[in-house]
Amino acid sequence: MNVEVKKLTGDEVEPFIELIHLFRAVFETDKVTKAQPQHLRRLLARPDFIVFVAQFANQVIGGLTAYILPQYHSEKPVVYLYDIAVGTTYQGQGVGTKLLTQLMQYCRNLGTEELFVQADKEDSLAIDFYRTTGGAAMEVIQFTYPLNQ
Repeated sequence: MNVEVKKLTGDEVEPFIELIHLFRAVFETDKVTKAQPQHLRRLLARPDFIVFVAQFANQVIGGLTAYILPQYHSEKPVVYLYDIAVGTTYQGQGVGTKLLTQLMQYCRNLGTEELFVQADKEDSLAIDFYRTTGGAAMEVIQFTYPLNQ
């Protein structure tokens, strides 16, 4: 399967919207984005926001979003992998690994110190994926404070 992985730029809103819909389907959520295309365009143009998509036959079949975060104890930033997903039809075929590999290479080229990602304890598929792609597990507890709802 000839899958193309590419980083989206500010004027590539349509593939980003396709990826958002894919996230919704794969994560089985009813959460719908309320962001307008102009907001997504501004977001894609930001130097601290990263979106990679995997495309096959001109269709988005996977992708990821990540954020570059400056640090106060080092001049090198870290990157937080926020979401990564592959359409169910294409899972287990190396698409996720290809996406993660491209992101890691992009981060190395930026000179980032570290890439990190969170996974729910119950999500054994995600945990296995991160372990098999070289990630080192660290137990943490995340607290969330809902604001302005």
